[in-house]
Amino acid sequence: MSNGAAAQFMKDRRCFWLYFLLGIVFGFTPEQDRAIPILESYHTELLCSEQGVVRYRLFTERALHYANGDRTYPEGMSIEFYESNKKVSATGRANSVYFFAEKNVYAFRGDVELKSLHDKRQLNTEELHWSPETETLYTDKFIRIETEEELLTGEGLIAKQDLSYY
Repeated sequence: MSNGAAAQFMKDRRCFWLYFLLGIVFGFTPEQDRAIPILESYHTELLCSEQGVVRYRLFTERALHYANGDRTYPEGMSIEFYESNKKVSATGRANSVYFFAEKNVYAFRGDVELKSLHDKRQLNTEELHWSPETETLYTDKFIRIETEEELLTGEGLIAKQDLSYY
């Protein structure tokens, strides 16, 4: 190996170790906000209200809360949606649920079922997102909606949370 090639090899080797160490120090920091729950709760019922009126109620066996505000419900969740007259308009459940605090969106996953109590509509899918802010449901997965008169199937959905519009 000539002196020029040897010098280049040593320079390349030093650059490799420099980039490697910088990668360890700055590139591989743990995501503590998401990795370790700061709170774990059991047999939880959460009532969410707006101006003193209950909008929805969540039930879960286990909830994991993270520092960034996200929550997971690994053992599933049941939910009730309320109208302004305090009557339940729809109920739902899923095998697992994730709440993304930054977006204020719930992601229901695994055997998702939503029932409208007014007109006996039922929605089934494997994944459904819900925005409490806009009171909308959406998915790009296969859906099945059953009413007393018809059965609808397809890919994707945007709907009101009580299934009155989709």
